[in-house]
Amino acid sequence: MIIFKKIWVFLKTHWYIPVIIIIAFVLKSQNNRMLQIIDTQKESYKKQKAAIENAEKEKREEKARIEKEYSEATQKIEEEYAKMNKEISNRQKDIIKKTVKKFHSDPDALAKELSEKFGVQYVPHKNP
Repeated sequence: MIIFKKIWVFLKTHWYIPVIIIIAFVLKSQNNRMLQIIDTQKESYKKQKAAIENAEKEKREEKARIEKEYSEATQKIEEEYAKMNKEISNRQKDIIKKTVKKFHSDPDALAKELSEKFGVQYVPHKNP
């Protein structure tokens, strides 16, 4: 019985020693689970980070592709417009040549005919 009294006195005065031993034992047994959880979280973080980086890279590539298509389309349209504009000018030149040949002796009739064909307002010249 004296041994129990000595143990009881020891535990009353140094209570924190058994508590520390119990906590260390509990933490030691759960340490592996905590490490597994931390490792799983690290892997999850790495995967999420890689997914974000891939999405950002795809977004930049898509933007570059769209800008390239836009510039190519714009260039093609400008070329077609320039070609069309030249064709219209040549057509207009032919019309003007024919009209001038037809009305070369009458300048007022020539001006009136050209204004009708090209949508320009004809204002007759008045002599003072």
